[in-house]
Amino acid sequence: MPKIRLQMAPELELNMEMDVEGVDVDSRDWDVQQHKAEIYAEFERRLKAAFPEGVTIHTFQFGQAR
Repeated sequence: MPKIRLQMAPELELNMEMDVEGVDVDSRDWDVQQHKAEIYAEFERRLKAAFPEGVTIHTFQFGQAR
């Protein structure tokens, strides 16, 4: 299972592991970007569980952790 590095702002970096179909440790970042919607949905689900009162995200960039 690849570790996906999520960076919300230059000062904040979060890591999460999730199974992404068709992506493994040898995949390119472009391959990971094709799953942006499902990765963001999982990240948002985890944020809502951790912060039920809400969180606002203004930008969202991510890539595969190396």
